[in-house]
Amino acid sequence: MKVLRLKIYQPSAHYRIPFTSARRHTYPIPPYSTVIGLICNVLGIENQENENFKKLKKGLSLAIYGKYKFLNREYIWLRNLNEKDHERRFGCSDRRIIDQLPEHPGGQIPVRVDVLEEVKLLIYIKYNDEKFLQEIKDAFENPRKRNSPIHLGRAEDWVIFEEINMIELNREKTPLYGRLKDYDFTWLVDPERGKKFLDNGFYPGDYKYFFNKIQGSYHLITSFYEVVEGIRNFEHVPVKLFEGGSFPLHFGKPFEFVMDGHIPLFFAKLSEGGKNG
Repeated sequence: MKVLRLKIYQPSAHYRIPFTSARRHTYPIPPYSTVIGLICNVLGIENQENENFKKLKKGLSLAIYGKYKFLNREYIWLRNLNEKDHERRFGCSDRRIIDQLPEHPGGQIPVRVDVLEEVKLLIYIKYNDEKFLQEIKDAFENPRKRNSPIHLGRAEDWVIFEEINMIELNREKTPLYGRLKDYDFTWLVDPERGKKFLDNGFYPGDYKYFFNKIQGSYHLITSFYEVVEGIRNFEHVPVKLFEGGSFPLHFGKPFEFVMDGHIPLFFAKLSEGGKNG
């Protein structure tokens, strides 16, 4: 079985936790929806009526790993063009001078943003049609159809591809010992609440016990979305964020997973709510 493996470096990145505002927190690795957006960008997918978008929803699985060196907090101004906010700030609608200097029209609010520095990501893209997977690989290598500059997170969070490579995986499961080498974070799908998202060929029968025993924080992260009355309605995947540490044992024996070298592969099946793939 072939999967596409991407090794990515980002000088800085912010993967916003959506319900944060005055201080915008970031996930340590991108949620599935952010990687889906990256794939859509390089394929030139602009809307949900695009045939490649429909194809993408029929067989996509992702596994995401990452680490960063340190966290910065940036202090920025967010601006808007709301007329009432403008009048509150400048006193009237046809003025935009403060301290004898012209200012941006509208209102503004100070916001703190958590920014990851020196980010390294390892992303596996699995698709049930090898021909289309090759198209995705070609698009990453030559993104001539891209919608915008290649970024992951905010528009300014540009990426450097250190590797774009198709690899062959052996389905045979291997004992999982020690720690997650070279990377600190990954998403683990909840085997009960997120059962439909499990790519079952990669998980052992005792995965539920593994999931309950492993340390990590619980999250609902975004996947594909549908536009309903002009609003993006995301599907959410219940996951645990594994934050390093040692993998648990099962009565003194290691759990077994499909591996890429020393990386255990925790694929989430995202195709149409996990119905296919």
